[in-house]
Amino acid sequence: MSINSWLPDYQKRVNDSISRYFAKISLDITNTVELEFIDAVRHAVEWWGKRLRPILAMLSYEEITKQECSREYIDAFIAIEFMHCYTLVHDDLPCMDNDVLRRGKPTVWKKYSETMAVLVGDVLQTMAFEEISKLDNAKIVRILAQALGNRWVVLGQVKDTIESQENYTIDDIMRVHDTKTWWFIASCLIIGALAGWVDFEQTDPLRKFGILLGRAFQVRDDILDIEGESAVTGKSVWKDIDQNKWLVAMLGIAETKKILENIKNELETCLSVWNNPKFADIIEYVVKRDN
Repeated sequence: MSINSWLPDYQKRVNDSISRYFAKISLDITNTVELEFIDAVRHAVEWWGKRLRPILAMLSYEEITKQECSREYIDAFIAIEFMHCYTLVHDDLPCMDNDVLRRGKPTVWKKYSETMAVLVGDVLQTMAFEEISKLDNAKIVRILAQALGNRWVVLGQVKDTIESQENYTIDDIMRVHDTKTWWFIASCLIIGALAGWVDFEQTDPLRKFGILLGRAFQVRDDILDIEGESAVTGKSVWKDIDQNKWLVAMLGIAETKKILENIKNELETCLSVWNNPKFADIIEYVVKRDN
């Protein structure tokens, strides 16, 4: 099976759900400032995007339940994309990564204003919790909150933007990568499984897979900062290496690719748990992606 045989359909289902959401909340708005605010939120979410995180939740749900993910669940899983977009909007701010390009378009702060971008990020968080709570499962809400909170994504951003990397070791870099990325990606798979009403302990194989997938995703990002093209990646390149940050700056491109290959091999050992070729396709997609 090729990922191109099924991924576009999953992406369309996520995008259709997002479009339904914004069509619903935009119906009664006529105030100019409010319209601009909603437009800025849409700009953050409705850009071209991989939609990988909600799709991981969909795949996990389908693996657990052996049923196709219904519209009801997809409408809840878009919360994960809202939360992901919040992190991007805030990461791009001048006080953070100071990026002007995201997914091939001006970042929210660049197009609207810094103040608007902060507020857009704020509201995307609340939108996410409102939508995910419709699954009526407190464990899922807690998993999402933990993934983005003081031990994971936000802490990772603190270490990325404030802590000096001058004396970092490879292990230090990997820990920051893990904090920023792997638990959020792992949580997507856990959320999908919990939505199928399994016990948390039964999510162990999915959690291990998600941790490795998140690690692969971040290492591939390091490589794309050097080998990628802005027209394809949709964001600025050569920023990390210019700032002497992350793996490529420390190890060089060849050694970084070896690390990615080792992670890929570990991921493939996880596949024996599932008789589902889509998980193998996801591995190839993450380690070979060009955006």
